[in-house]
Order: sequence, then C-alpha cells, then structure tokens
Amino acid sequence: MCSALTAAMAMIGSNVAVQARVASELSVSPDALDFENATKLRYTQASIKEAQRLYPVVAMSLSRTVPATGLRLHGHSFPSGTTVGCSPLAFHRNKDIFGRDADGFNPERWLDSEAARRMDRCNLIWGGAPRTCPGRHLAELIIYKAVPALLREFELQVDVPPTGDFRFYFMAMLTGVRARFVSREESVCPRRLEGKEQEHDGSTA
Repeated sequence: MCSALTAAMAMIGSNVAVQARVASELSVSPDALDFENATKLRYTQASIKEAQRLYPVVAMSLSRTVPATGLRLHGHSFPSGTTVGCSPLAFHRNKDIFGRDADGFNPERWLDSEAARRMDRCNLIWGGAPRTCPGRHLAELIIYKAVPALLREFELQVDVPPTGDFRFYFMAMLTGVRARFVSREESVCPRRLEGKEQEHDGSTA
C-alpha cells in the first residue's frame, strides 16, 4: 500500500501537466470521493495505473518451476524442473507491449480502450491468474479514494531522486521522494492570503 501510494503521488506530483489535468477532472466531479465515482475518473485512474506500471510493488522475478510435463511457450521449450520467472519491473517496460515510450510516464496510453485491454492482459501489478494478490480489491479501494481526496485539496510539489539512485530488490518502491502538500486555496490565491497575514500582523502590532 505504501509503495503504490508513493508511486502514484510521486509520478503525478512531479509531472505538472498531468497533475493539472487530474485536478481539472476532480473539480468537475463533486462526488469524486465516492468509490463508484472515483473509478469513473478516467484520467486519474490512468495516472495511478501508469505509476504502478513503472514502479510495481514487486520487482523480483516471481520464479516458478516447470512441471513434469515440461513447458512450451512462444516457440521455446523448457524441460521439467527448469526455474522460470518474469520480473514485473522489467516486463512492464517492454516496448513491444507498452509502446516505444514504455520507460516514460504517460497516463494517456491507458485512455485507448483497445490498447488498455491489451496492456491489462500483461499487467503484473497484482500478480496474475490464481496467484493474484488476495488483498487487491481492498488496496484499490484505498488507493482510488486516497489519491483523489489528496489531489482535490492539495497541490503537490514533488522532488524525485534520479532513477539511478534507486535500488530495486524484492520491491520496486520509490525511496528518497520528498513531497510538499500545498492547499489549493493557498496556491491559487497567494496574494489574498498574504494580504490577510499583513492585516493580521498590523492589528496585533
């Protein structure tokens, strides 16, 4: 949960145009914090999914052992007992699946319904098939309510360390991210608030 929220807030907050579009979408949806309505915020949901694609919770290869019957996949044969695996962190940056800009943060790739269905079939954010994370729906409930709630009230100012500073092992969690939450009223009306402060200071002098 911590990893997913950190990725979503870091990626949205460090991309000015994305954050502005999310804020705009939230401003025209008075019931954005209702879960059912939150799931209909297409661009906000796309931004969250894109952040999780780039920084999935699990980075390790999720190794499995080939059964006694062996395995043939995409023209390749794997004998019984072979250890095979697929790292979500690497797989999610496959340009043949997610596009030539797969290494970059681009929520708009999820707005194309046909492309989204194709990418979802290759999405290992929550694992896959019978080994899908059992807490997925609870996690999504929290994420899909928390992110809109915060971004509706606050403007994010985020500093993300260079990619080379991250050390991915079992998890692909962003570390060293620094975030400042500024009230949207304060960010939109700095002069008015400054005037109030001056007036208050003058009255107590």
